[in-house]
Amino acid sequence: MGNKNSSSNFKRKSSNTLLNEPEPRNSNNENEGTEQKYYLPNDSNDIDGLHLQHFLKKHLYHNNFSVPIEDNLIQGGYKVLDVGCGPGTWLLDLSVKYKDSYFFGLDIMPVYPSEIKPKNLEFIESDIFKGLPFPDNVFDFVHQGSMLFAVKADQWNFVISELVRVTKPGGFIELVEFTGSQNNGPILTKLHDTYHDSCSQRGVDLSLSCHLDKILESQVNITKVHKDTKSFLMGPNGGKLGMVMQDVFLIYHASKASIEHLSLKQGISNEEVKSMLNDIVKELEETKPELNISRFWTQKNP
Repeated sequence: MGNKNSSSNFKRKSSNTLLNEPEPRNSNNENEGTEQKYYLPNDSNDIDGLHLQHFLKKHLYHNNFSVPIEDNLIQGGYKVLDVGCGPGTWLLDLSVKYKDSYFFGLDIMPVYPSEIKPKNLEFIESDIFKGLPFPDNVFDFVHQGSMLFAVKADQWNFVISELVRVTKPGGFIELVEFTGSQNNGPILTKLHDTYHDSCSQRGVDLSLSCHLDKILESQVNITKVHKDTKSFLMGPNGGKLGMVMQDVFLIYHASKASIEHLSLKQGISNEEVKSMLNDIVKELEETKPELNISRFWTQKNP
């Protein structure tokens, strides 16, 4: 997760410097330097799944964010940071629409485009668990999404405090995560239980996604915390949106890494895992599992 002897925690992937050179941060996080064992996108299928997730969320909310910043983005000069940006789909969407504002993506895995991208978009390779490589009060809006599997229970306070730290006074912070499901069929329930147990063994508490508003509220220098939850059905009973989510689900769980993980944790062969996934597809035709996605947002005190 990075060389501790390095003078900086990031590696710049663009020569188009939109910010002053970020400062290396010395984190007080006791988990610094520990290996983060979670699935990282490593092929085109994984990245396709992340693209689909982006457009699914955008469709649910009818926009890319809940914070009231539309006019500021249009006016220009607004600085936006996306932590854990993955392939950069969210940022690419915004940077094309708001050409006079500036967008920055940060991720430990450089799966984002390094050359062909808008001039107002820059990507930085860095590890959030070592602290964000920026000074205080830099960005007008800091966004983070789909980090639930990556952040251990005892790291959430540190991660969120870093998001708040680099946000300007009067700026906004927004988190987006899947926040549970209900009415799952028995096979899907077994799969979810396997992941909950596996995550728990490495210190990740998936149930915390429902309570990120409480962690935000515990931070200093922020105003009221807002929570906006959307629910939808996964599978054919959820219409087009449900089928998109089914595709996202299958892309993730049918990956080589996921199949091997499920095989190990459930004590079955890889072929039996694939058969189980086929059974889940059939189960989705007869059940109506409901998934929740939540946005948590707040403003830093002016």
